[in-house]
Amino acid sequence: MKLLHRTAVTLAMLGAGSALAQPQPEQPAPDQPATPAATVRVFGRVIDALGRPVRNATIRIEGQPDAKPIRTGRDGTFSIDAPIGATLVVEQKAFGVGLATVTGASVDDIVLLTESQLGETIEIDSEAPAVAPGAAQLDRKELQRIPGTGGDIVKALTAMPGVVNLQIPLGYSGVVIRGSSPQDSKVLIDDFEVPVLFHNVGFRAVTPAETIQSLDYIPGGFDVGYGRASSGIVSLTTRPGDEKRSAQAEISVIDGGLLAQGSIGAKTRYMAALRRSTIDFVLPSIIPDSVDLSLTTVPRYWDEQLRIDHEINKKWNLTISNVGTDDIFELYATKDEDAATKRFFNRTRFARLTAAARYKDGPWNAKLALSGLLQQFVFEAGLYQRIEVITPMVTPRADFTHTSEKAGGLTNVQWRFGGELQAGRAAVDIALPIEQREGETMAAYDPKDVSTKFNGNIWIADFTSWGSVSANLDRRIRGTVGVRTDYYGRGEELVVQPRGELKVQLTKPWQLRLAAGAYSRPPQYQSEFLQEGVQAEKSKQVIFGGQYEPRDGARVQASVYYTDRTDLITHNMDNSLGNNGRGTTTGAELLATYRGGPWFAWLSYSYSHSTRVDAPGAERRLFSFDQPHSANAAVSWQKGRWQLGGRFQLYSGLPYTPVMGSVFDNDRNLYIPLYADVNSERAPIHHQLDLRIDYSWKWGPTALTAFLDVQNVYLNESVVTYFYSYDFSQRIAFKSLPLIPSIGIRGVL
Repeated sequence: MKLLHRTAVTLAMLGAGSALAQPQPEQPAPDQPATPAATVRVFGRVIDALGRPVRNATIRIEGQPDAKPIRTGRDGTFSIDAPIGATLVVEQKAFGVGLATVTGASVDDIVLLTESQLGETIEIDSEAPAVAPGAAQLDRKELQRIPGTGGDIVKALTAMPGVVNLQIPLGYSGVVIRGSSPQDSKVLIDDFEVPVLFHNVGFRAVTPAETIQSLDYIPGGFDVGYGRASSGIVSLTTRPGDEKRSAQAEISVIDGGLLAQGSIGAKTRYMAALRRSTIDFVLPSIIPDSVDLSLTTVPRYWDEQLRIDHEINKKWNLTISNVGTDDIFELYATKDEDAATKRFFNRTRFARLTAAARYKDGPWNAKLALSGLLQQFVFEAGLYQRIEVITPMVTPRADFTHTSEKAGGLTNVQWRFGGELQAGRAAVDIALPIEQREGETMAAYDPKDVSTKFNGNIWIADFTSWGSVSANLDRRIRGTVGVRTDYYGRGEELVVQPRGELKVQLTKPWQLRLAAGAYSRPPQYQSEFLQEGVQAEKSKQVIFGGQYEPRDGARVQASVYYTDRTDLITHNMDNSLGNNGRGTTTGAELLATYRGGPWFAWLSYSYSHSTRVDAPGAERRLFSFDQPHSANAAVSWQKGRWQLGGRFQLYSGLPYTPVMGSVFDNDRNLYIPLYADVNSERAPIHHQLDLRIDYSWKWGPTALTAFLDVQNVYLNESVVTYFYSYDFSQRIAFKSLPLIPSIGIRGVL
């Protein structure tokens, strides 16, 4: 039973440690022999005195000192195999020891207390809420059970309500949330932005699944600590290495990787991972010789990650982490003598190094971090068109939190304040046609068009500060108010963004939340930052959500939302950029999950409608990523050596602008297309079934797992969009991939 109502908990001293008093297992009668207790899979959660989850706490069974301890996840949850009647011992730095008795498949929330709270009577008010209404925190191991993702934790985002399901890989972050544009959302790793999330081949995320602790998906309504996004946030947290040294290797038809982890002394842990694509070895052999295509550099990528955690003392912990990727490909769209005019080359690589110090002492928590980013993006098309951007950037960040039990007649009061600076320089060399912006029709391709030219340095200096206060207004109502202020140096613009939230706990299983706030994202993509005076795009969001949790492991959450977008960046009549656009998004989302025994089930559905006006007096049209319907149903069963799962997807096709005809331009020797109304047609609905099978076994000291993940089992080839011939007289359908199998093996030593 979770503590969802205000309960007075009297604490007992337990020797040198402390915990909630737990009932002791019954002892057999003196004249009866003891019988072995049945072993069950036990699920539970560890929280502090304010109801917040305690992550990375160790769980072990009393009387089994040599057994490997289990650690809680970011949401404080854990599962462990233990006999009925056993005592679980829970430990975490800065807390006393907690105890719990196993009486069934679940235990009550285990509350850990600091030394200053021992012997006091503490009131615990509800469980820790999600980050925002409609948000979800995704566990690495659970997401790896969703079929159709190839075991990729970030690609599993497509199962989340509100994420637009795309079959064409995108630049930017690669995540479209609630029908907006991909650049409107941000992807963070350990609190700092990364420029891309997916590789060019579109199959894999830049972070191996085994290096991720958890993923926070926040489609909107995020708090003042997040910014520079007018739509949603995807925040990944890397995990520390295990205390026990181990090595892991994995190989599949897509990529292969190595991971090593362990401890150095009693206070330092490490984790290092390296991954390389293997698809570049496979792809040339499956492309027929008849195809008029020459792959000079087959799509190839490298990923690397490193994390070191060191406990300085009881109050300070230090983390040093690094994540990087190098993605490259080159091809010629023909094999004839004019191949150089149809050459395409792209290289995207970045490395982000972060040092973070965490402090905890009584009511104070702090995180001080310094992060550096080095990024390079290169694209070349034909003989004349190119872009190269090299951006070194440094970002210091400080975040402080103070918690008090009572203040000003309120209880459980939490003050938060912080700031961040992004300073860097972009060295830009560009010679390209005028950038095609969201919804704009594609002009006839002219390989000599270099209308946009620039060669020089652009300095970037953005400053952010934030502050908020959260408190219980009474035992069932908690409110949060705050403000975030962003100064965008390129546009010399100060943006003040107030935000707030109200949470109401109706009864034990029911909870309601209302969030509203202002958000913004700076001009920073392609040609946006070349022109001075372009302002940030802005949005106002209102989200109302409810959550029903009838039992441990079962949860249903639903939300409705409205987003008003202003100052959207569009082209003026003279092809310069201005903030002339506006738009709205309305929608509803549902997410239901079940975790119990060997079963894991997932059901999500979202409805969304996104429209915009590009200039005063212009016609209202659909966003190019408007996807009215999206549904995902997944189930996974795990027992013994086997894991089986299936997933069904159904989602609307994206809008597109059809071509009605063309005219011939004698001066440029090109056909100029004549378009119908923008985004007036839509691709058909797509549906598919994905299956996954895992089998695990031991080979000496090595634990092995073989897996087969097959996407689109019944070969449904639906139309994604259309392309046209050189004179626009013929339309060619670009279809979804008929079947994508991923087969591989993983070994842990």
